[in-house]
Amino acid sequence: MTFAHYLARCRAIATVLCVFAATVFAPAQVSWSAPLEVGPGKPFARIEEANARARPGDMILVHPRDNGLPYEQTAVFVRQKDLTFRAVPGRNGQRVTISGKGFDYSGSGSTPRAIFQFNPGTDHCTLEGFELTAAHNDSHNGAGVRINQANQVTIRNCAIHDNDMGIMSNGDGSARTALDQVIEQCEICHNGDPSEPGYNHNLYLGCTSVVLRFCEVHSSLTGHNVKSRAHYTRVEYCYVHHSANREFDLVDASDTARPESHAVLLGNVIVKDPQCEGNRTVIHFGQDGGKQHDGTLYLVFNTVVTPFIAPVVDLSASRAKASLVGNLVSDGGVRQANQVVAVARNGATLEAVTGTYNWLSGGFGGAAGTGLDPRTNLLRRADYPLFANPAQHDYHLTSAALAMASTPLSPAKIKVPLPPGARAGEVEALLAWQYRHPASKERRPAEKHLTLGAYARLPVRKRP
Repeated sequence: MTFAHYLARCRAIATVLCVFAATVFAPAQVSWSAPLEVGPGKPFARIEEANARARPGDMILVHPRDNGLPYEQTAVFVRQKDLTFRAVPGRNGQRVTISGKGFDYSGSGSTPRAIFQFNPGTDHCTLEGFELTAAHNDSHNGAGVRINQANQVTIRNCAIHDNDMGIMSNGDGSARTALDQVIEQCEICHNGDPSEPGYNHNLYLGCTSVVLRFCEVHSSLTGHNVKSRAHYTRVEYCYVHHSANREFDLVDASDTARPESHAVLLGNVIVKDPQCEGNRTVIHFGQDGGKQHDGTLYLVFNTVVTPFIAPVVDLSASRAKASLVGNLVSDGGVRQANQVVAVARNGATLEAVTGTYNWLSGGFGGAAGTGLDPRTNLLRRADYPLFANPAQHDYHLTSAALAMASTPLSPAKIKVPLPPGARAGEVEALLAWQYRHPASKERRPAEKHLTLGAYARLPVRKRP
């Protein structure tokens, strides 16, 4: 080898070493795309335009229109995964309003059936901070939001009202689609269509799994507050009240024929409208379409107020069961007689209704035929107010009620099924939270022995 060849090789080796060092030891470079901004003076005038330009991982920021005017006839047909649609609050914190008035959300072709529609493959999308209203179509099922077979879609801090439907979702009947839908800190109300009463709901869900938490769902115009055909439905720390029909209608589909098709209602305040003219049952778990519902309804530390003799729980499938633990059920001071804890039909049995440490404070004559434990369940009407201020949506217990509402249970003793695919460490401890009005949350004070119902005993503050 000549000296020239040797020198050339040394230079080549040095170049490689320099490139390696620069790659390994150079500061990490972070890259991201700028948000796509919509609104007055922004690059996009309409959300649909930004959506058409978006790529996976993008954020679409929607600014308020001048004078708080709504974005009109918006119809967002989402095709990309991992998008975030976030409203920028107004000066006084108000949400950005989107009105569908005058638009036909037909669902034909690329026209969505909702103001925002998340289609198959649009996984990991988030919608946050909007007011969605006036979505209608000729089929009476135009919605504020529709989740169509997408996984891990989150709807957060939205007000969804006066549509045919509030939120709709659906899977394809398999365990692979419509997983892990999350709806949190939303007010969903006054949805329905008198043209087709009974078929329009605040929420109409069909999927593998859905979690609804820290929401206020109320005043459905024609149907139920929460209707779900999901394989797994979990509603926790919500305020669900004053439906035109049932508060919960948890019924059948192909998804519910699979084993372990459970519903978990945890730490909710559930209140029937004393003027309800529709179906006065509080919770229906079973079937209305002829398919099986193979699972258990878990009612755990809820506060339920109903003045009616219609049942708290209606089971209507041969494999449907119910487990009630730590609930407080009140007649709301109406002093109704002959109230019913549960009924069973369509092959269901009353023996499948089990539970411990529930207080039925009303005209419940007994739990004959059920599997409710007679030693630990209390059937005794209170002769004093149970709740601090129901007229102001405050269902904390009065001091008189607290004397009767203590249990020997600790959170560690309570078991409910987790969402499909979730691990124990990925889900917060039971009763870590409680509902805070409006549509929010607060930490539930720690208790050695849990207080019945949706609210913990308030800790005693020591005087300084």
